[in-house]
Amino acid sequence: MPMDERTKETVRTLLARHPSGYATAEVGFTVTGSATGLFRLLCFAILADRATPSEAAVRATRALLDRGWDAAPAIRETDEREREEFLRNAGHPHPEAAARDLGGAARLVTDRYDGDLNRLRDAAHGDGGRVRALLSEIPGMDDSGLTVFLREVQLLWPEVGPFLGAHAAHAARRLGLPDDARTLLTQVARGEGEEEMAWLAGALALVDARDEYRSVEAAVR
Repeated sequence: MPMDERTKETVRTLLARHPSGYATAEVGFTVTGSATGLFRLLCFAILADRATPSEAAVRATRALLDRGWDAAPAIRETDEREREEFLRNAGHPHPEAAARDLGGAARLVTDRYDGDLNRLRDAAHGDGGRVRALLSEIPGMDDSGLTVFLREVQLLWPEVGPFLGAHAAHAARRLGLPDDARTLLTQVARGEGEEEMAWLAGALALVDARDEYRSVEAAVR
């Protein structure tokens, strides 16, 4: 089914406003398929206090990455008290739990996947449901964390997509786009497939998190 002009303009507006995904817009790092790139995304997901993370959680993630704690071995070399104090000073809303979860995640990723989440993907043998199940075993990966991680990683791991999450789906409904991930992929994000889908999902989530509906709607008129 061809897109109507309003749908095309809505998508253009969203991607012009937020062209490269949620993590890049909020934290400032590009999601890559390297061991470090994926662990950075995992840290962001663990520190997220909800599916559209608060400003405090975003600031704490930036501080963590600036400190160089962006790989499983680096986190594992720290102790829990050190992580907790750092996260508290960085303004994370739940520093004790986050410090514990980061340590547990670093241990699991190191011990089970040799520090590289690509090995988690390999262990799932192309089964998106199995990828999600294995991610759920990582400390700190609750529903909010999974949403943050899957929304971004579908760009690199298409078997977990198409994925929107509740906030992006809500934004899609309000902006007159399909709120079903599969329909959005096949009817709206067809130009670049999973790449555009990941960026569009991130843009929708950002519009919802920042309540940018009026400015998007004004641009489309």
